[in-house]
Amino acid sequence: MFKFITVTLLLILYGAEIDIFIPSFPELQEVFHLTPFLVQQTLSLNLIAYCVFCLLTGIWGDRFNRRTIILSSLLIFLIGSLACVFAKHYSMLLIGRVLQGIGIAAPSTLAWVVLLDDYPPNKQAGVLGTLSGIMTLAICLAPVVGCYVNLYFDWHANFAIICAISVLCLITSYIAIPSKPGNPAVSIAINAYKPLLKSGKFMTMAFGICLINAPYWMFVGMAPILYMDAMGVSLEHFGLYQGANSLLFGTVSILSPSILKRFGHQFCFHMGKWVCFVSAIIILIVGILKISNPFVVTAAVLLFSFGAVFPVNILYPMSFDFIPNSKAKASALIQAMRLIITAGMLELVSYYYHDNFLSIAIGMFTCLIVAVILLQGNGKLSDQAVNIAAT
Repeated sequence: MFKFITVTLLLILYGAEIDIFIPSFPELQEVFHLTPFLVQQTLSLNLIAYCVFCLLTGIWGDRFNRRTIILSSLLIFLIGSLACVFAKHYSMLLIGRVLQGIGIAAPSTLAWVVLLDDYPPNKQAGVLGTLSGIMTLAICLAPVVGCYVNLYFDWHANFAIICAISVLCLITSYIAIPSKPGNPAVSIAINAYKPLLKSGKFMTMAFGICLINAPYWMFVGMAPILYMDAMGVSLEHFGLYQGANSLLFGTVSILSPSILKRFGHQFCFHMGKWVCFVSAIIILIVGILKISNPFVVTAAVLLFSFGAVFPVNILYPMSFDFIPNSKAKASALIQAMRLIITAGMLELVSYYYHDNFLSIAIGMFTCLIVAVILLQGNGKLSDQAVNIAAT
């Protein structure tokens, strides 16, 4: 039970690490005299560092002791958080954000693997759903907390909160995560990912997971500009709109063990897939009509948030077992793929953005339709994974 709580804390840290300080962007611009491009570097460099070290920790997680890797990474994250709290210059803030990106890679990649090792396949989707729900609720609360902390204190306070959570994670991880020797036969070269990359089954599953997941992060990344600049939503209310989608996803995820037990993995998987398809159509229509009502836009994305829960939570743990001795690498590769796809789509969406929802809607629609085509076109593979999850 204490291990479950520890893993939950690690995922809360991962979920809050970005979202809690995004509402501080306007103040950071003013304090450090930054252009929009420079303030975005505090996010971009963090994500690049995360992506690179995510792939490295995936290899190390299968070869070496996962406890040592997680504890070392949390220490790096704590140092980065302290650098952000006490930053007096923009360069120090950037260094702190890079260290945070490096440090969060191992906990976010290996936490799932550490916990799912203790559960049989038929329990993993439910456990993953519960964890995803808690993490998403943290993401939901983070911008709300960040908004009000920034209103009543300043940007330093948001980083201080992250610093405090990282200390708690370091303590609980030291106590709860068991020491487990890795497999010395596992290669630590980057070509250790070759078996996964060559596996058509794994890559189909991975792309399906990432393309269903990416639209959420695409929407989150553009939401501050869309809601506050284009729609005139105040800072006080922005966190509530952004949090609504995470709240729904998190609530359904937490309830997913009961839902899966009642309706079955097969029904929930296909229902979620087709809800994503319908939501993609609605999102595109809202975008084409250039509707600027925050309630309408939020409602359209809420339907997607509901549908995405089950395909992701059912398929993700199953993807760990396609190649023997590759659980950590599978988790890391999917995380990196998700980040690369999301970052690429965000670049396209932001480039074509013109003060309305259209470019965001097209990006979300494209990802969701391709995901549904992949999963539908490989129906036997998806059904096989779902059947394994149910047995």
